Amino acid sequence: MGTLHQLPLSDNRQDQVELTLSQALRRAVDARVGEDATFEQRETAALELTNEATRQMLEQDLQSIADRHTEHVLIDGRLFKRHEEGEVVYHSLCGGLSVPRWTYREVGIRNGPTVVPLELEAGIVERATPALAYRIALGYAKGPMRSTEEDMLSSHRRPPSRSTLERTAKAIGTKAKQCAARIEPMVRRSEQVPEEAVSVSLGLDRTSVPMEEDVPEGEQPDGRRRKRTKPYQRKKPPRVNVSYRMAYVGTITFHNADGEGLVTRRYAGAAHEDAERLVSRVMADLRSGLRQAPSLKVGILQDGAPEMWNLMRSAIANEPLVPTFFQAIDRYHVNERLGAVLRLVEPDATIRKQQLSRWNHSLDHNDLAIYRIRSWLRDRFDEASLANDEQLMKQLEPHVTYFENNAYLMRYARLIENGLPIGSGATEGACRSVIGGRMKRSGQRWRPTGLEAVLTLRATYMSERLPRFWAHLSHRYRAEVRNAA
Repeated sequence: MGTLHQLPLSDNRQDQVELTLSQALRRAVDARVGEDATFEQRETAALELTNEATRQMLEQDLQSIADRHTEHVLIDGRLFKRHEEGEVVYHSLCGGLSVPRWTYREVGIRNGPTVVPLELEAGIVERATPALAYRIALGYAKGPMRSTEEDMLSSHRRPPSRSTLERTAKAIGTKAKQCAARIEPMVRRSEQVPEEAVSVSLGLDRTSVPMEEDVPEGEQPDGRRRKRTKPYQRKKPPRVNVSYRMAYVGTITFHNADGEGLVTRRYAGAAHEDAERLVSRVMADLRSGLRQAPSLKVGILQDGAPEMWNLMRSAIANEPLVPTFFQAIDRYHVNERLGAVLRLVEPDATIRKQQLSRWNHSLDHNDLAIYRIRSWLRDRFDEASLANDEQLMKQLEPHVTYFENNAYLMRYARLIENGLPIGSGATEGACRSVIGGRMKRSGQRWRPTGLEAVLTLRATYMSERLPRFWAHLSHRYRAEVRNAA
């Protein structure tokens, strides 16, 4: 009978505790702003008071953990001994937590690295509590830390200084980069292919990122620094060049029978990184999807850059789970070319529009349409040659060559029949959403380590993976800590 009544009793007790807490908060708000204060004033006071109450509780909890640790502790089964006492301020959403604690060194290792059992047991991430650390990682993935700081302040939180936010964010991103190869397989195992998926498309592309590079000794920067009308108040910064380097973006998208995207996973890599490594991560997603749904149709859709095609074809050709695959150049790029050709040979805008519409209809329904279009283009080139119109020939020649070399990648009817898209919007969009929207804001420029850190978190966030990724990443900051006998 006691067992039957324990749960209701526990619930009632919790309700009573929450009621007592609410009444205590009301009295505290009354004492701070008065019963006659406006609702806005009372809300602000309540948030400030709960912030401080939470901060004190967290500080006491950390101190309690630190005080439990004896002269010797076992960390993941290894013996450590107290080394040095100190007091550190940890950061939380509610303010700083000042905690005296000991550092420890592993027994038997002379001058070995020091560890802090308190941080390992509590899951402290780069001196931030777990909740603040996740908020920083999310903010760093979404935009500059200035915006994150503003968001937290507007929510009546007490974040650390912006420089601390920046430093912590970069450290978390760097750790994420280091651990991504081990975490991503675990994240994939928890993901399911959408039930309505009938096809999957892959794509690889590049886009520029402004990189900050040191100026070699004795050389002048590429750009001129504006003269200041006032003297420097701080040390003059080192001279740098800002050079645009091409970063990589890879995507994998599952589609329904109409070719509509259901789920897209996005990857990004800096220019100095190995593009083949990025492609291998995309292929790992493909293998995971095909193991769940072997009947998925597979296609590569991207622009016409030969180096991108070489990487993707090589990877997919060596994948035993993909006996056959489709490949096509993004339809938008094809239409750009066709429009340019029509502007060269047809002065009437109405006729051009009608012709392009007919071509698009044919391309959607017949894979031989592109070869008829190519013949039409050859005829226009031959006509220009017979007329000795060298200027028109020169203008048409690159288009003729483009369609001669790539016509086999413009058979879109078979894509539509197999539930694949005819455009590489997922990959082109990733260039803008993953890199353009985060790394190319006004005044931004990047160093390699900082770019790697933010690209890892940004791509994970844009793939809707950050919560699952974080569950594994934050575990890297934890360990089993027990007092040694």
